[in-house]
Amino acid sequence: MDLQYGFVSICLSEQACSPAGNVTVKQAEALDPPARRSRILRTARRNLENTLRIMWFLRAHGLELYRISANLIPLATHPVTAGWAWWEEEDLRQLGAKIGEAAARQGYRLSSHLPELCGFTTEAGFHWTQRYLEYHRRLFELLNFGPSAKIVMHVGGAGGGKAQALKTAKERIVSLSPWARERLVLENDDRVFTAADVVQLAEETGVPVAFDWHHHWVNRDGEAEGPAVRRLLARGFALWRDRPPKVHVSSPREGRNPRAHADYVDPRFVLPFLEMAREAGARQLDVMVEAKMKDLAALRLRDQVALVFSS
Repeated sequence: MDLQYGFVSICLSEQACSPAGNVTVKQAEALDPPARRSRILRTARRNLENTLRIMWFLRAHGLELYRISANLIPLATHPVTAGWAWWEEEDLRQLGAKIGEAAARQGYRLSSHLPELCGFTTEAGFHWTQRYLEYHRRLFELLNFGPSAKIVMHVGGAGGGKAQALKTAKERIVSLSPWARERLVLENDDRVFTAADVVQLAEETGVPVAFDWHHHWVNRDGEAEGPAVRRLLARGFALWRDRPPKVHVSSPREGRNPRAHADYVDPRFVLPFLEMAREAGARQLDVMVEAKMKDLAALRLRDQVALVFSS
């Protein structure tokens, strides 16, 4: 099985290389409209410049997978930027074209992840989902990302009961635009919707699913290992069509909260999962590392797994 690794957003190996620079609502509202636009544009430009730097970092270190920051354009989903066509700013267009060209040339498999306020099961969650999907449509066009660039998100909460929530989620996913459905990826979470729930929903709506091993370890039905997991993985892998199946890995931080991510990934925690993925029929697998140490954790895990996990 061919394993490819990636990391999330910030590159710690490079000095001052965060693509997630932010402008708060309070900061923006304290400025007059021209100054506000200038402040946000300056931060967005720096975010894109650092994303371009990361494109070359990936090449230098043989990484094919990367999750862009969902905050590349600060406050793009907030009313404070209403009326500003940031996607037409020439500086951003030029940087976006360079990022897209580098990604296409190297064949990177890219993704974004919507924040937890997004979801399909409540009116408020779906409102933010629609706002963030529209923002991503503009962003992906700016970056020249095709349909293989994915947008990962959780299903949402289940305050009215899980069965009704899943029904509502299905209806709302089906109602999305073709552009959004082509890019959407569902992920199991660590509190409400298990991998079994999400795989079933993904099959019913025709979207892929990213299996998160740490979330499954915390929130699961039945066994954490064995035939049940292999069957779920096989069903989930079959939903991927335009790129290899994608999984998320992290390991729990020591302490009272098993949901918290450790700085690095303990290979002993993920090796059984990777073996089950191979037994489930995966020939290629994209492994997104969600540890706190970002690229450093991804590179370390790649080296550690290579020592004991033959292809």
